[in-house]
Amino acid sequence: MSKKIFKLRQLAVAGVLLGTASAAMAEPSYSVQRVGPLCPAAQNPANYNTKYLSFFTALVQGKGDWLFRSRNDLRTDFGTTAHGYQQFKRLRDALKRKGIELMIVYQPTRGLVNREQLTDAEKSRFNYALAKKNYLQAVADLRKTGIWVTDLSPLFDEKDVKTPYYFEADHHWTPAGASRTAKLVAQTLKQIPGFDDIPKKEFESNVVGLLPKAGTLHKTAAEFCGVSYATQYVPRYETEPVGAADADSLFGDESVPQIAIVGTSNSGPAYNFPGFLQQYSGAEVLNMAVSGGGFDSALLQYMASEEFRTNPPKILIWEFATHYDLAQDSFYRQALPMVDNGCEGRPAVMHNKIKMKPGNNQVLVNGEDTALRDIRGGDYQVDLTFSDPSVHESKATLWYLNGRREKFKIEQSDRVDTGGRYVFELRNDPDWRDLNLLALEIQSPEQMPAGLSVEATLCKRPSTSGKNLTAKAD
Repeated sequence: MSKKIFKLRQLAVAGVLLGTASAAMAEPSYSVQRVGPLCPAAQNPANYNTKYLSFFTALVQGKGDWLFRSRNDLRTDFGTTAHGYQQFKRLRDALKRKGIELMIVYQPTRGLVNREQLTDAEKSRFNYALAKKNYLQAVADLRKTGIWVTDLSPLFDEKDVKTPYYFEADHHWTPAGASRTAKLVAQTLKQIPGFDDIPKKEFESNVVGLLPKAGTLHKTAAEFCGVSYATQYVPRYETEPVGAADADSLFGDESVPQIAIVGTSNSGPAYNFPGFLQQYSGAEVLNMAVSGGGFDSALLQYMASEEFRTNPPKILIWEFATHYDLAQDSFYRQALPMVDNGCEGRPAVMHNKIKMKPGNNQVLVNGEDTALRDIRGGDYQVDLTFSDPSVHESKATLWYLNGRREKFKIEQSDRVDTGGRYVFELRNDPDWRDLNLLALEIQSPEQMPAGLSVEATLCKRPSTSGKNLTAKAD
C-alpha cells in the first residue's frame, strides 16, 4: 500500500437504486486528489499560540508526507551559555564525587539527520553546514566539563537506509534510529573508567511486531488543515539476554544494573533504545526514563529515589534532545542537592512543620526560637515535603535581612512521583551569596488538597563551590 495519502471525492453517481436499469448498473466515478502542501494556517508561526502548539512551531512541508518544524528540527544553534556549561560541570563534579560518571546522549535534530527528506527549496534555506558545525561545538563544549558525550554526526544526512532515523512526521526516533544511536553510544560507553569491571552478558534484539505511529506533526497539521494522514508502521523490537528462556538463566543470580539511563520518551519501551544499548555494550541497563517529562524530570525523580540512594550506578546516561534549555534556572538548584539526598542525615539549622492555609504560609523564620543566625544563602539549601504527593506545583518566597526577596517556583512534571518532596539551594550568585536569610514562605497550591501540611528543613550544603543560577527577584 502506498504511503501517500489520498482524498477521494465522488464526482457523479450514474443512477439510484430505483432508477433505470442502465443507470443502476453504471459504476461510480472518482477523482483522486493528494493532500498537501500544508495549508497557510499551518505555516503561520503566529498560530502556534499555546504551550503545546509552540512545540511544533512552525510546520514545514518536506518530500511526500515528511513534515519538519522550523524552530526545533531546522535549528542551527546548539548547546548552552558559558554559565550553563559551568552548571553542567558542577552537576558532573558532584556525581563524580559520589563515584558516578555522567554521560549525555545529545540527540541530533531531524534536519541534521534527515535533511534529504526536505524539498529542494527548504533544503536550500536550511544552513546544514552551520547546524553541523554548531552541533559539534556543543559536543566539544560538553566534553570540556568532563561529561562523556558521543559524537552522533556519523548519522547525519543519511541516505539509502531501509528505515529512516526519524518517523516521517513525529519528533521521536524510529527503533532503527535508536539502534544506530545505541551502537555509537556503546562505543563511548566502553571507554568510560570502570566499565570493564561491570558484569557482562550477551543480549539480542528481535522483531516482535509492528510499531504504529500516527505522527505528532501529522496530528498538528490535521488540526490546522483538517486533513488526515496514514499511520506509519515500522518494525518493533525487544531485547533479551541470550538464553533467557533456559531454566538455568531464569533462576540464575540477579545482579543490580550498574548503568542507569534517564531521559525522555525516546528511551521508552516503544523504541527500545536501552535494549539496543544492552545489545551493543553487553552490560545491563536500568531504564529510569520518563515519557512526557522533559529533559529534567527523569533525572530528578531518579536521584530522589531509594534505588539511587542504595544502589547508585557507576555510569549515569542522560538522553535528551537538542531543543531543551540547558541553563534552566531552577533545574540545577534542585538537582545538585539531590545528589547527596538533600538535608537527609545532615544537621538541621532550622526545621518546622505547619498545616497550610490558603495564600502565603510562613514556614521558617530566622531567630524565631533562638538568637539570629548567620545563614548566608550561598551555603544553605532547603528540603521540604508536602504531606500530599499529588502537589506538583507551588511557590516559595525567600526573604533576606536587607529586605530583598526571591521568588522560587517549586514545580515538577506531573508525570513523575515526587513523593511531595522538593529540595533546592539558596542563591549563590555574587550579589546574593552573602545575604542573610530571614524567612521562608510557601504559597498554597491553587488546588490545595484538604488537610495539606508542609515540613521544611534548612541545612548546610555538602559543598559551597561553584556559582548558582539566578531566579526572579525584587
